[in-house]
Amino acid sequence: MSELDPRSLIFVAGLLGLLCSAILFMLRRSFPPSIGGLNEWSWGLSGMVVASGLFGMTGIIPDFFSIVLANAMLVGGIMYFYAGFRHFAGLPSRSRLLKTVLLLVIAHVAWFTYLTPHYPSRALLVTVTNAVLFFACTVLVYRTTGVTLAGRFTCLVFTGIGMVSAFRVGMLLLHFDAPTSVFGATPMQRIYLAALAFSVLAITLGAIMLANERLRAELEFIASHDPLTKVYSRSAFIDILTREIGRSARTGRPLALLMCDLDSFKSVNDRFGHAIGDRVIIDFAQRVQEVLRNIDCVGRYGGEEFVILLPDAPPRDAEEIARRICNHIATAAPDSALPHYTVSIGLAAAHDGSMEIDSLLSAADSALYCAKANGRNRVELAPLPDLQHQHSPPRRFAAA
Repeated sequence: MSELDPRSLIFVAGLLGLLCSAILFMLRRSFPPSIGGLNEWSWGLSGMVVASGLFGMTGIIPDFFSIVLANAMLVGGIMYFYAGFRHFAGLPSRSRLLKTVLLLVIAHVAWFTYLTPHYPSRALLVTVTNAVLFFACTVLVYRTTGVTLAGRFTCLVFTGIGMVSAFRVGMLLLHFDAPTSVFGATPMQRIYLAALAFSVLAITLGAIMLANERLRAELEFIASHDPLTKVYSRSAFIDILTREIGRSARTGRPLALLMCDLDSFKSVNDRFGHAIGDRVIIDFAQRVQEVLRNIDCVGRYGGEEFVILLPDAPPRDAEEIARRICNHIATAAPDSALPHYTVSIGLAAAHDGSMEIDSLLSAADSALYCAKANGRNRVELAPLPDLQHQHSPPRRFAAA
């Protein structure tokens, strides 16, 4: 390892950091603002690049720049990484805490540079701070996206550099490693600097993978969800319904379909305007999910019409859920600026694959038509397939 002297490793770290920083700065312009963290990661790498350049000029420029400022830029750059992952996870940055810790690190480095010159003591707190930040990034990434390939890879990178940092802390505390400067050619110093150098590239790769995964998830969400209400789009809902009908046919478990239509919605648009009408539609999509179970699925079928899939719901249970929806919507909306509105619901049930998708949708739609014809703000249940030969009249009730 004689050729891998500390100055060469610092140069490699700076070069890799510069390349990765340029990549992230370019990527952040092409990714949507909803994917947070790219800006902080870019600045964090920039800080590490500046730190590498300053460390490399130790003995050439004043100690304030090559030691105090260099360590501040190194720790600050890693803090930016941490803040970026918090932003990516939708969490507050904790900037006040990070600034306080950074000021303490600067004061410590300055003390052991000017008042009591001692490189091991100076390096100890810096390495401890870096190790804590690396492990904090590991925990944060694992909690946010640890189950994905990008999450596992990024966690592995942060865990690796964190363990190297922790090992260096132990070596410094036990006086097994005592370099006299940043260019001290001890084995642990080489390992630590090499780990920092190549972790820059690995962390950047992990950050890009995480951002790409988030972008793909957002694009999939946009493709399968209604842009106004954020519930499933019609085509995505039909795909889900098709799969559930097939599962019902295989397992014999029941399912039910609710066809919902907001009553007299045209008058809402005519009286209050389309902006308020859109807010009413959004309000319904949000409030209906307060009544549903976790396994239930809501889709916007078109305009003010919604469809709700109730897997594993026998007709009586589905009817009870529909009744609760009707009554819940009939109560005053939480937003006092919205007009009062109600919903009519048609219910169709299937069992043992007794209905094809078109038949199920048609039955629910016919039951909805009956609910509208019979006074609105009510639920109508389409005749069950096994009762159709008895010509049973639709069961009905109005919301309380």
